[in-house]
Amino acid sequence: MRVLNNFVAELMSVAALLQPCGEWSFTNPREGWVYISSAARAEGDDRIWISLDSEGNLIAHGDGASPVQEAMRYLSKGEHRLSIRSRGRPLLERLVVRAIPELIFCKFQYDPHIPEFGPYDWDFLKEHVLPNVNVIVGSGAERHRPLVEEWKRRGGRWIVEIPATPYFEGWDAERAYRYWAGSPGMSDPLLDGIIVDEFGGGDNPAYPAIIESIRRLKGDGRFKGKLFYPYCGSMYGTGLSREFIETVIGSGYRFAWERYLPEQPDEEAAARLLDERLSGEMRRWREGIPGCAEHMIVCLGYLVITESLNVDPSVDFKVWMDMQFQRLATDPAFSGIYGVMEYTCGYADEETVRWAARLYRHYCIEGQTELLSRRYGFKYKLDHIRNPDFEEGLEGWKIKEAEEGSVRVRRMEGYSWLQGRYPRTERGDVFLWMRRSDRGPNVISQEIRNLEPGRLYSLKMITADYGDLVEGRSVRREHGIFIRIEGVDPLPERCFRSVIPNNYAHQLGPFTREHRFWFNYHWMVFKARGSSARLIISDWDGDKPGGPIGQELILNFIEVQPYYETEDRGGKAVAGEKPEAEGR
Repeated sequence: MRVLNNFVAELMSVAALLQPCGEWSFTNPREGWVYISSAARAEGDDRIWISLDSEGNLIAHGDGASPVQEAMRYLSKGEHRLSIRSRGRPLLERLVVRAIPELIFCKFQYDPHIPEFGPYDWDFLKEHVLPNVNVIVGSGAERHRPLVEEWKRRGGRWIVEIPATPYFEGWDAERAYRYWAGSPGMSDPLLDGIIVDEFGGGDNPAYPAIIESIRRLKGDGRFKGKLFYPYCGSMYGTGLSREFIETVIGSGYRFAWERYLPEQPDEEAAARLLDERLSGEMRRWREGIPGCAEHMIVCLGYLVITESLNVDPSVDFKVWMDMQFQRLATDPAFSGIYGVMEYTCGYADEETVRWAARLYRHYCIEGQTELLSRRYGFKYKLDHIRNPDFEEGLEGWKIKEAEEGSVRVRRMEGYSWLQGRYPRTERGDVFLWMRRSDRGPNVISQEIRNLEPGRLYSLKMITADYGDLVEGRSVRREHGIFIRIEGVDPLPERCFRSVIPNNYAHQLGPFTREHRFWFNYHWMVFKARGSSARLIISDWDGDKPGGPIGQELILNFIEVQPYYETEDRGGKAVAGEKPEAEGR
């Protein structure tokens, strides 16, 4: 066994077998997931068949199949055997077996809160996500049953997310047990269990009944092999929450520890946050509950829309995600960790969902330790736009007012929270305000710097109606704000303006989950022609007003960053993506 990082250990590697046949054994060091990959040359009538523990063909080469084949299976601890048969004169170029973590996608079919990014349907997942995960969080919906069956044939597991109602409402043990047992994830033989949202640390008086209900669930023979995963915060401190986690572990279940970390202003501050909130906290887990790592799924957040950890438009959130994965993969505090997941795709744009899947593969299947961002030229600190949140007033911006006083920088306490930045921060409470005039357009502009010709970039901006904000009005409408970038080639199919409400949990003044405030989310993807371009934002549509005269609009979070394009199935980079370094 060769340990590659905290997530991955290589159990077997075989290379260059002509007319392969025979058996190879490997030892799985713990009960858990194993990844098997083979690369072969099989032409004409050449064939290779690989089976695992005599359970039929796991992998088949030839007859038009891809030369690279992969499979993941959940295996018991101990020795297992791969059997290889062939016909003709094929070449098995490489066969690799690795112990890998549980890799969870959350959740099918939770389409994005900004619909234009979706849908995240089965076709999207098959292309971008499913090759990199082994567990899907979904529902017990009957219409999804054929997809569950397909996924199970591939060796995956499918669990159902349900709310922790017995915990929230203080139910007794019997009622809680019946609630768990009656959920589709437990009652349907096709499904593999439940993941329960969510439990908190402390001595909540609901815990004794919850603990007893889990013991009953585990003791019920009807649910042998079923999973009970609680989402939770840090539970190692006080008695009852610790006892709850110890009961989960003692029952053979796992738990999802939620760590939703916001961007920091620079890499030094980011490293400090990882030291304290990730590594330091994990060491406290180990001290409080020895052996917890082998049952822990670290649940990170790829929240970037409506509720967003992407709080700073001068930071590339993709790199921040990468830094968190690298910390899990390389810090000894996380040695032996059971699994990893991202919560949850409805709060993520399509680029972030695809990037998370690529991080799964890089760290959790390939066993890498270096930042993936470096291969694509992604940098933590963005340098394309100066002062993108107007924190420094109008510094860096060229302003053309339609009349005196029609453009200025303003501030409202709590605006960034209403906008969705999480956790609550003052960053984003400042914004640019403009009042539309009948005399001509208000225009702001800035050079976009440090572009790479031929590369794809994205631009994001959030706008609001200031009059609606201060008067407490809930009006769903598009704003007459117009973006033009000179010197680039936009991709029209990836450019839109979406009208979105505040997140239900982000309330401010009169705006609640019932009385919503409405933003416009502006998104553009473009290809750079040269090393610079010109960003122009106006409240007129060319030579005519873009909306009512006197309307007051506000804008901030103007983020320009490199856009991640997915590799195709053959590993070839498509437009906009940098090739990977040699020696992958």
